[in-house]
Amino acid sequence: MPESSLLAAREERISNDKRAKYRGSAQVSIEHLDFPHPCRHIDTNVIEQLIRDFEGEGCIKDTNRIPAIIDDSVLHAGLKKLAMSAESFKAVSNSVPPRLDLERDVRIECLHGQHRILAAKKFLKSPKRWWIVDFYSSDLEVDTKQALREGEFYSEPYASGEIFRNFRLCCYNKDDLGAQRWRNRLKPYQEKYLNIILKRETLIKALDSVLNISGLWRSFYAGSLNDFISLGCDEEIARFIKAIKTEFTRIFGNNMVIMMATDPSSIESIQSRAPALSKSDFKFIDEGMRSGELFPAVADPVTRENIAEGLLSTEMPIQSLWTLLCDIRYLKKPARLLNVLLPSRKERKIKNSLYERFRVSFTESTSNDFEVQQSTLSYKPLSGNLVDHFDAAYQQLWLCACRVWKYPNVYGLIQLATLAHQLGFSTTEIKHERAKDPGHIIIERAFREGHSVLRPGEKFSFDPNQAISLIRLFNEKMDETLGSSPIALYPFITVAGPAEPLSRRCGNSSKDTEDLGHLFLDKIHAPLQDYQRAGDEISSFYVKRSRHIAFFGTLALENNPQNTSTRVLSANPPQTQDTSGMISSHAGSPIEESRYSDEGSSNRAQTDPGPIGRVVTFMENNVNIQQVPYEKQKINNQAQKYAAEGKKLRLENGHHFVWYDCFRVLELAQELTVIVHNVVQDPERLDQEMTYMEADI
Repeated sequence: MPESSLLAAREERISNDKRAKYRGSAQVSIEHLDFPHPCRHIDTNVIEQLIRDFEGEGCIKDTNRIPAIIDDSVLHAGLKKLAMSAESFKAVSNSVPPRLDLERDVRIECLHGQHRILAAKKFLKSPKRWWIVDFYSSDLEVDTKQALREGEFYSEPYASGEIFRNFRLCCYNKDDLGAQRWRNRLKPYQEKYLNIILKRETLIKALDSVLNISGLWRSFYAGSLNDFISLGCDEEIARFIKAIKTEFTRIFGNNMVIMMATDPSSIESIQSRAPALSKSDFKFIDEGMRSGELFPAVADPVTRENIAEGLLSTEMPIQSLWTLLCDIRYLKKPARLLNVLLPSRKERKIKNSLYERFRVSFTESTSNDFEVQQSTLSYKPLSGNLVDHFDAAYQQLWLCACRVWKYPNVYGLIQLATLAHQLGFSTTEIKHERAKDPGHIIIERAFREGHSVLRPGEKFSFDPNQAISLIRLFNEKMDETLGSSPIALYPFITVAGPAEPLSRRCGNSSKDTEDLGHLFLDKIHAPLQDYQRAGDEISSFYVKRSRHIAFFGTLALENNPQNTSTRVLSANPPQTQDTSGMISSHAGSPIEESRYSDEGSSNRAQTDPGPIGRVVTFMENNVNIQQVPYEKQKINNQAQKYAAEGKKLRLENGHHFVWYDCFRVLELAQELTVIVHNVVQDPERLDQEMTYMEADI
């Protein structure tokens, strides 16, 4: 039988069961109404909106009725007080529902409408706190119960992300009819994108892997699946989603029950926050967990404490499906530039994703050394395994595209093509872009623009041979201007004053031009302890760093001890030579000394002993377990030992921090005591297997 026929037969069966099991409708005190199996999480915003609707329109409407299950004995006891038979009650109650008085301890199982009842409890005054309930007998079929839970009359429609999630859960449960029912709720264009993405194995597996974190899905807009499809960055999106899964699995202690019960409002409140580095984020999450506003469904104190520990120790901005949708848009224009360097997919039958298309155009180096761009024109050699070579090269192309698309001019694409060639990529398109002379293009454009103003309407022909000296002079001046490579200091990841606003921590921003000089591989993948800090709030660079790592992953970059010189290239690629012909001699000192001499001096100064006699005390369970001199290296080394044992660090006032921040935090707080403690564990979950970390659901 066709699937559509099966679905129609199921709907007819449900309709018949509802009619057969309907017992009547009545006004019931809301104190008797219970929601043991809610189909949605409590959302305070929805409740407040319903209260405003009730104030303007009232709440006694047919669409506000809620379905419920009632035991025959409870119904008969209520009807006895009304002196009505069951048949009379069923016949008249639908049009004129009577008031049904039930015993004080009776609870009626409602199938949906919990937001309406919560709003009514705030809106209605006694003794008018009653609601119209449609009663069904307790022998309703399972499908009928589920259909009533998903009925068409809701205080708030299902978000398209929730529809997508329920559709995929039905697919996993082999519930074809349920999957079709949820699919039918999507708009036609959303279903079109769904059909396409179901064929993209990398993307659908990634999305399926976070189905268990229910709070993520309300803000996931199914219409944005078009961005997933058109961008051609399947591997990057999948890696971002894996980062979401890994972080929330850590925060919730791999507790699948809690992750299934996460509420959307809490997820939306913590997304983009980095409490381990941001003082304001730390305060917001700490207060929210203490007050119960965050994750209110988690009542157990031990579990709440563990979740708070996990949240407050989070260094990177907390990602979600919403931040993913925003950040995908950030990649769109750089992706367009990168596509220019590749053959058209119509001309070559190659894989769709940018990652795979660049992979087939990359030639692996035969040595363990590869080059990393320090600035626009300078490179330094690093060592690493061969697997790292392509990832390092590919990430550098993306960083370059992120830098140059903001200022569209002839140098941008030529710079990107030159870098691609330098890193080992080879396509006809790259060769074509490298063959262009930016001086020629700029000089010709200047002549044409000037002629169109001074001699409007007259034909103009540009002869490059007559302008060759001018073009050469222009290129030489550009090389002279850009030839000296500036000292590259590590950027700030924290700043004094206000933090980077939450509104600018994902997606495009009016300040995206800031930090472009720091979007280089060695700046992005430096250890946190190497960056500069100036306050207690995260910087705009740190947001960009975190976004890049979420999409592309981390790389361990090590200096090559055999060759620490820095190479400088010309700003204008020669037209008849390979890149090797552009290399100019550059007398360089050792990398760490030349690039980070200022910061190195600062770090050396910090390791000097403090005032004589000052010591830092590490305490656990109110017992002094270790004392070390007030020196940065010794304090951080001791903190690292405890961190390696799986223990947490905090000040006496409750402020948590990571081990390599120990000395800095003590200095800022002017404290000499560090509290060492274990994360409180729930004994019932100690035997949970870590295989959940890689489970699809």
